Amino acid sequence: MKTNLTRNEFIKLSATAALALPTLGMNAFASSPDDVAAGTYAAHPGLQLYTLRAAFAKDPSGTLKRIAEIGYKELEFFDPSTLTMAGQVKDLGMSIVSTHFLPGFITGEWDTTFIKTPPKEKLEDILELCAKNGVKNLGVGILFPSDHKAFDDFKRFAEKANKAGEKAKAAGVQLYYHNHSFEFEPTQNTTPLEAMLSVFDKELVKLELDVFWTTVSGNDASEWIKKLKGRIKFLHLKDLKKDTPKDYTTFQVKPEAFMSLGEGMVDFKSILKAAHDTGVPYTFVEQDHSAIDPFESITKSLAYLKKLGQ
Repeated sequence: MKTNLTRNEFIKLSATAALALPTLGMNAFASSPDDVAAGTYAAHPGLQLYTLRAAFAKDPSGTLKRIAEIGYKELEFFDPSTLTMAGQVKDLGMSIVSTHFLPGFITGEWDTTFIKTPPKEKLEDILELCAKNGVKNLGVGILFPSDHKAFDDFKRFAEKANKAGEKAKAAGVQLYYHNHSFEFEPTQNTTPLEAMLSVFDKELVKLELDVFWTTVSGNDASEWIKKLKGRIKFLHLKDLKKDTPKDYTTFQVKPEAFMSLGEGMVDFKSILKAAHDTGVPYTFVEQDHSAIDPFESITKSLAYLKKLGQ
């Protein structure tokens, strides 16, 4: 039985959390080195906490403990307000490498999502929260449909992201963007992704390539990794069920399309080789949905990566 929240429920959850962002001032803690040499790439595949969002909402501390017991060392959070748990993460022998956050902190457009009232916190507050807790990377997890009503909105977002990237750099934080499938839709002789890439400053805005969403859009993730050498800082690793139809919508992909690593059609051997060859520093296992217990899924995925020598 599926126990995970839906993506729309996640958006609402994140929106609520953003409104409740806590007072700043937590004690800093040292995270793991920000950059990993290509020769030791993916020695400890990380986990995107969104995978366990339902369990985390019920028992944050217990969820983190189970993640550590399974063997994950590095985490990517999906909500900046939960960075208050940085101390617990460190005590469990793990580190928070990065966190996602909502695009409204860059665009300023809060009335276009599930939030009708802007949060009192600003981008600068989140950057301070990251810096105080040793979290050196901050990523836009998704653009909502209302953020790109017209094709030119993608370039306008990229321009705003560059400005946000300047603020992030000044705070010692790297800004990055995470893709889904809609960015690959052919439009006006190009794609939204190409449009944003043409504007993104290569140093101020890095990329997190999601191999599931890249594959379901009909693209070869390993080729994109090679093409974007030097621009990708993270990979999201999740498998795609065979014979899943090509998709550019993102929101219409069925939950059963998401699979544990090694059970679907994604060519992880080629992807990880390309990542190693191009020096991608970090990988995160993620399951948007899971047909089995998500803890079992992330255990299976980690075992699969170890079989591949990761």
